[in-house]
Amino acid sequence: MTPYSKHFIILCILTLALASCAEKQPEETDSIVLYYSEKAETRRVAKLLAERTGSALFDIASKQAPPDLLAYRYYFIGSSIIDNDIALPMQTFLSNTDFFDGIVIPFWTGAENNADYSELFEQLIYRPRIIRAGGGFTEVSFFNMKAVGEQADALLAAFGAELDALRGAGERAEAVMKAFAAAYPDRLGAAVLRDGDWTVEMDGERYYYAQGKLLSETEMEQAASFRSQSIYRYVTEFSDDTAEPNTWKTIAGELFWRRSIFTDRASRGYSRAISGAVRSNFYEKLLQCKTRAEAFAHQRTISFFESAVTVHERVVAPLARVEQRINELEKEDEAITAWKNSLDSIGAWNWRSVAGSSNRSFHSYGVAIDLLMKAQPGKETYWLWTQQKGIDFRSVPEEDKLNPPRSVVRIFEDEGFIWGGKWSSYDTMHFEYHPELIYLSFNSYV
Repeated sequence: MTPYSKHFIILCILTLALASCAEKQPEETDSIVLYYSEKAETRRVAKLLAERTGSALFDIASKQAPPDLLAYRYYFIGSSIIDNDIALPMQTFLSNTDFFDGIVIPFWTGAENNADYSELFEQLIYRPRIIRAGGGFTEVSFFNMKAVGEQADALLAAFGAELDALRGAGERAEAVMKAFAAAYPDRLGAAVLRDGDWTVEMDGERYYYAQGKLLSETEMEQAASFRSQSIYRYVTEFSDDTAEPNTWKTIAGELFWRRSIFTDRASRGYSRAISGAVRSNFYEKLLQCKTRAEAFAHQRTISFFESAVTVHERVVAPLARVEQRINELEKEDEAITAWKNSLDSIGAWNWRSVAGSSNRSFHSYGVAIDLLMKAQPGKETYWLWTQQKGIDFRSVPEEDKLNPPRSVVRIFEDEGFIWGGKWSSYDTMHFEYHPELIYLSFNSYV
């Protein structure tokens, strides 16, 4: 037998083996290998990964309809690298695909000098949990699949380490940072796992969840000197509410939060800070309101229910929608007219601290608005005013609070505002723009 004959036999055996692997599609699996191969080498790696992981396999270049991606949790995304870029068909596929909260592991072939293309994939992949355990495969051929297999095993081992880090970081950290990224897409990058914690990028700097402290890379060096932010699961329901949840549920989507875990808090309370600890200025940076002058630069004066009100530019459009919807509802609900006629004053931007605290009020940023109703005998508006009367504010029943109509509260919540009337330390005139907390409120798996 000639050397050429031996090579031919080996080639045939390997071809049959790979074909057999490709034909075995797992009946039940939560992972899939999606790939595009400009050259045969990507296809070989894709089939090998599918074999090693028991994954389904799909070539986006095929004429078949793509599978239902909701059926999977883990996605191996592979492409040939052409002219130092991901193959164009794969770019198109990724730009039109939503991976929801799946875990994505990129891989590629054809890269020169073992270059890392993870960031290119990350820029294209929409709304996943990015797992940067991907890697490149070089010199892939029929005759070195053993070495390629070892390389694939190393990739999968690194992937396992990333999963361990993910579990260590905690599901709540992931959900909170994803909520911020979804609520402020113009200010924050995608929520990704870095250094064992969930992070977002803002103004070129990375911010860590850091047990709810929301710290920059620099602040992480003195993490012990900071205390947690008030990030909690805002309760959108009323105690006797059986109505359908509002429209933010359809915006956020249950799939977005199906694996999130929160501590349910009906109130943010007014617990005092640990001695010496301070709150990081994450919100000040987010809203670009670190100083009074900077905050003022982002304020706009609008007409809101015929009152001139100064608010942060970010809430101008949401408040316009609130007013329009309330005015429309008024046509069929006399209670709305009664509430509007009872308004005594409307105020928003006011550079000050929270009463009884050194923390900056969200009025300082112009994202909080007070709609104060005219006083009514026996009705309470604000916990501190109640306390100053010598009444224990915690003893006041709901019917003795001066609340706006529930339909008004729902409209505000639809537009990303939380209502102070749902805090145990109640403030029934107060609405505060916190779309990140509204996103968190639609976790139904606690």
